[in-house]
Amino acid sequence: MTWLKSNNSKLMQDQISTVERRDDAVFLTLTRTSTLSITTAGVIVTWQEEIDSGGNMTWSGSSITLPMSGYYMISVVGSLASRDNFHGDLRINSVDVCSMGVGALRDVKFMHSVTRFFKAGDVVQYKATTTTGTHTLAVVTEDGAGESPILHMVLL
Repeated sequence: MTWLKSNNSKLMQDQISTVERRDDAVFLTLTRTSTLSITTAGVIVTWQEEIDSGGNMTWSGSSITLPMSGYYMISVVGSLASRDNFHGDLRINSVDVCSMGVGALRDVKFMHSVTRFFKAGDVVQYKATTTTGTHTLAVVTEDGAGESPILHMVLL
């Protein structure tokens, strides 16, 4: 016996695959492949490897250039070698514009996120700052005890 999909189930399947990932989606996911010392003065994180991207969002080192104006969601997750109050700040066109909050209060893992409007051509950077001395931004294997630093940015 051959089962045929109804028009409704085919339509739903097409809609779900569109939600999962559209060809015109604007997004970028970056990571680091080596550790980085973070200080109380703050360090602009240099990204070393692209995991995935779409929609002409480009990056070089620590700088991400946005292809179009709109609201973007940015999140950064990772872990430190030891626990500390860990601050994340967003820099746009070399100016500190907003705090992404404090992470790693409970343990060594942290997560910073912000949703904000950007203009086409804006250059975005992520600045990390520790509260008590120098700490190491850890690099661990996938699905390890913590996460290697990963930046996700997507146009909403």
